[in-house]
Amino acid sequence: MLTPETIAWSIFGAVVVGASAMTLGWLLHAAGWKNSWIVAGICVGVFFGPLCAAKAFPDMYQWLIDGCGEARAEVLRSQRATEALMLAAATTRTVPAESVVIELDALRQSAEINLRESRSAFDHGALWVVALLAAIVTLARSPVTGRVRWWKNGGLAIGAWTVLIPIGVVFLVAKIETQEALTRWSLIAAAIVAFGAALPRGAERWLTMGLLAENSPSIDAARGSAGIISFVLACVAAWAMEFDAAAAWLLPWGTMLAAWGLRDHPNIFLSRSFGPATAGAVAIAISRVDVIHELRVTPTLGLYFAGEDLRWIAAAIGFALTLGVPWLRSLRVSLAISSAPLPQAALTACAVMIGVLPIWVGVSLLVAAAATEVLLPLRKITAKQLEKNIHQAPL
Repeated sequence: MLTPETIAWSIFGAVVVGASAMTLGWLLHAAGWKNSWIVAGICVGVFFGPLCAAKAFPDMYQWLIDGCGEARAEVLRSQRATEALMLAAATTRTVPAESVVIELDALRQSAEINLRESRSAFDHGALWVVALLAAIVTLARSPVTGRVRWWKNGGLAIGAWTVLIPIGVVFLVAKIETQEALTRWSLIAAAIVAFGAALPRGAERWLTMGLLAENSPSIDAARGSAGIISFVLACVAAWAMEFDAAAAWLLPWGTMLAAWGLRDHPNIFLSRSFGPATAGAVAIAISRVDVIHELRVTPTLGLYFAGEDLRWIAAAIGFALTLGVPWLRSLRVSLAISSAPLPQAALTACAVMIGVLPIWVGVSLLVAAAATEVLLPLRKITAKQLEKNIHQAPL
């Protein structure tokens, strides 16, 4: 049952977990591991979750993370009662009375429903902490940052190329794993994977503009159109949600749109906070999940390639076909708009907390985002090699 005390404990537990993840992320960052925010969130989440804290510190886990120990114990008692009845029937070679079986089954189902309701009630406060953290991330890394005319300069076509192939892979994963391609959770996963990268800055921005020459406005238009397409998918997925769930889900997307035209220059607070905010959101979500039990290798690999390599290649195809940009230049400029691991992780954490993603999908998306972030140095190596090949290529 949702009470002020439940909300207070839920928020307090989320703050403890989130602050721990932010601290670990800062320590790793200070130690020289710059791309470690999602990894820090996963590590802290695992520590506070069912794998560690639930076994080593059960009281702490009950107070801060779980909050529904009595309901969980009731489910366990109902399951053991059914098992005891079946064992007794097998031992005595008798058939248990149908009325008794029906009664025990009804008690088990009632206990499971009560557990889900208790779980949802306790997670209510933590959900809004995660939603606010995700909103910080999407505001800081919004693909529509600045005065972006995403519908011009070929941006809509390039943005569609950038997201349609990854979205197709998400639906393929859904079809392979569940035999259903188009579901609400697959739309949510597709929206998360389609989220565009933020505005390239500094030397990266000047380099991409130089490579595109007169087509330089297309880089902003492409990332902006990818963001708008992902926003439309998010809204469609939210259509059938309950009000609270839809509000929490759409909050980060609203802050993504709030960046449209509001700022053209880096905001110091946002530039420093989106990494820790990601770590905190991921840690809170992972602390509710048995990662080892829910991790599936094949969909994780599929979602990783969908959100990273395939999106990069698709964006390059868009630049080459829409604007006639040479292939090597298309590959190079596409690196600036085809990787968004931190927003992907933050949005996934929000969806996991709401309960609109199957746990295995959420874990796969988070692990894929972590791999993308950790392997960011490879993108820099790839970028340098492409620049070298571009300069060596005959005019």
